[in-house]
Amino acid sequence: MRSGGVVRETSGVTARIAAAMTRAQSGNAVDAMAEINDLLAELDPAPSHERAAAEYVRAVAAHHATDSVEALDAVDGCIRVARAIDEPGWEANAVALRIVTLIRTGEGGDSVADLVAAENALSRTRDLGLASWGHTGLGYAYDLLRLYELCIPHFELAAEGNHDPLGLPESPAITRLNLAESNLRWAHELERLGDTTYDEEIQERRRAAHRWAGEAVDAILAADLLGYWPMAGRMWLAASNDDADAAEAAVILKDCRDQLAKLGDLELAAIAGTYLAKAYLTLGRTGDALDAADRAESDLPMMSDPPVEALVRHTVVQVIAASGDAGATTGLQYARAISRGWWAERLRGLYAVRSALANHELSIRHDAEWRAAREDPLTGVGNRRALDERMSAAQDSGRSVAVVAIDVDNLKVINDSFGHASGDEVLRRVGSLLVEQCRAEDVVARAGGDEFVVVLDNPDERGAPELVERIKNAADREAAAAEAPWFALLRLSVGQASSTDGTSVADLLTEADRRMYAEKRRRRRQ
Repeated sequence: MRSGGVVRETSGVTARIAAAMTRAQSGNAVDAMAEINDLLAELDPAPSHERAAAEYVRAVAAHHATDSVEALDAVDGCIRVARAIDEPGWEANAVALRIVTLIRTGEGGDSVADLVAAENALSRTRDLGLASWGHTGLGYAYDLLRLYELCIPHFELAAEGNHDPLGLPESPAITRLNLAESNLRWAHELERLGDTTYDEEIQERRRAAHRWAGEAVDAILAADLLGYWPMAGRMWLAASNDDADAAEAAVILKDCRDQLAKLGDLELAAIAGTYLAKAYLTLGRTGDALDAADRAESDLPMMSDPPVEALVRHTVVQVIAASGDAGATTGLQYARAISRGWWAERLRGLYAVRSALANHELSIRHDAEWRAAREDPLTGVGNRRALDERMSAAQDSGRSVAVVAIDVDNLKVINDSFGHASGDEVLRRVGSLLVEQCRAEDVVARAGGDEFVVVLDNPDERGAPELVERIKNAADREAAAAEAPWFALLRLSVGQASSTDGTSVADLLTEADRRMYAEKRRRRRQ
């Protein structure tokens, strides 16, 4: 991949496009539209990277100005230029913005087909800057569709490299603000379900939101950004920390709300006001919470993102219920039932999109990058992050699950006797051996050092015990046939635990480890 920058500097054109993009994303969308339309009138009508960039920025400006007709026209223009110059990166960005625009207008369109098209185009771009923007655009689209499992990975990939085709100084901050907002939004969706089994995940999402908001503030300070950006950073940092320090959060959120309203960004002002109401509730200041919630509802623009509107209106009812209104309390109970129905619908949508992507056999580059973040570089199996995510998914799914813990007994002896390169060879072979013995749907991960873990989804009664026997037999065969002395020393201690035996999913790893170490001690005594 190229290191970014497909838009060449041509007589100040790139600088003007970049300036319009910055204005569009910082509360000056109408001015940005006027500037970019003037520039398009001056540009050579022949297809070029500059023209693709200008059309895309026109679409972004129109999106922020809630002019859907102009936005969709600009999207079509950007796609035509992208195909003419054979740059799928611009097409990926334009299609993602089309999805967002149609969702906001309530038209919907064929979102699944567009998502597949955008992912496909993104996988074919060779420009890091356009890829980063594409990840951001698709992340935004998935966020509006409430498909957070697909949204967050895109935003994380955008944040990894900090590439930007226009060299915008605010880009690192934007990607981190997106991650703060989406993680917090996911937490709120889980809260509205009223299911205590999600409590830990809610807290994890809130912690992730606060961490990303902190990184956004650092990026804003490093780039010396002024005006809108420090307010946005402070707002999300306070919003993700209102439970921990509600008094400080309330002061910050009130100031941010008022300043954002003056700038004309009423949607973000409404969000700030909503979190201000939540902070006041935490402090027991119900009257102030009612005032803040009422103002947030009045600040909310008609063409707001659907998740933002849900956040604002649900908070209004929460605050009214906290004031003692019996009707609002009943309304919250009804909202909880609706939320659970929406959550089920969301899961069906997630399955539909994932199936569509799989059925089209896309070679999606971000999937490879996403896997790399969850892959142990030495053995090629999953890493601790992949294991933790798989266990979290198992907890959420409610299906039966089994865990097999495997320890390489003689690794220290091998390292001391033959060197760490030989020990690494043994670890790689154990990783391959486990993959060979497991089903395709099982997850194999290196938990760290000399320990591996296999997670079996929905196993039958014989699944885990039979796998343990296959693993042991394969290791014994490997050692018996080995010519290299370090492979001849290969021994594995194995333990397994299954939720079908009554062990909770949260305790499976601990129990499998306990049984594995018990076997190791037994073998040493023998």
